[in-house]
Amino acid sequence: MKIKLIEFKNQNNITLRGILTISDDQPVAGAIFLQGFERNATVEKKFRQMAASLAAQNVVSLRYDASGCGLSDGDFAKTTIRSRAQELLSAVSIFKRKYGDLKINFVAHSLGACALALALDEVKPVIGKIVFIAPALNQKNLLRFYFVRDAMNKLNSEFKISWTNYKQYLDEELFEKDCRRIDKIARENYIGPDYFLEAKDLDFSRSFDTIKEKILHVHGDCDMSVPLESVGIKFARRIIVKGGDHDLERPDFWQQWFPKAVDFLTKNDTFGRLSNLR
Repeated sequence: MKIKLIEFKNQNNITLRGILTISDDQPVAGAIFLQGFERNATVEKKFRQMAASLAAQNVVSLRYDASGCGLSDGDFAKTTIRSRAQELLSAVSIFKRKYGDLKINFVAHSLGACALALALDEVKPVIGKIVFIAPALNQKNLLRFYFVRDAMNKLNSEFKISWTNYKQYLDEELFEKDCRRIDKIARENYIGPDYFLEAKDLDFSRSFDTIKEKILHVHGDCDMSVPLESVGIKFARRIIVKGGDHDLERPDFWQQWFPKAVDFLTKNDTFGRLSNLR
């Protein structure tokens, strides 16, 4: 296995950086990893170890950081789902330039699933399989859930907002006003209103209906960031991690899903070239 740092430009000529994990023998398939909202694909445990496991099965992979994250240049405050989707298309273009007509598997965490949904028409011809990890597909309702939860927490931290009760406390006018704020701070960064104004009406739950058979859905049943109930479609292949949180990297969570996800991606029907796609 070889590791190689790669640089490429996004649609705004900002330098993105990622890591290629290259198998020792001729690759039989590819994989691209898509990070969550404020995560870093290059260093996350689940992506690093999956890249190594895939390389052992002769699958070459790219895990890159979106602009404003990790190794990449740029301003996180300018993040939108559309910008993430455009960066994904740049990554796919670079990958195809290097590895030709290999099928590409996609492993998408949280918001990464939305970026893939928005780019789906362009990337569908190259897709091998997809692993969704806690996909935040229903942005429309998730953003309202976060707004109510945060607002109620300021009023009474002992009162618990859940996916089942948040709509009772939603003030749509205040939510719309909040989406336009220019002073919002995420966990580590400012985040501008463009993201919220774009995402507040988006629900990608049905975007993958035509390729559901290619998808494995992994989700923790105690995910407080993207509740399992927020996923508006039940994929035929899914792993519900008992007690699992949003990142699913704790050892007891890990062993419930990681080996099965690697196996899903490395079965023989994953391999092949685009000419063999049905």
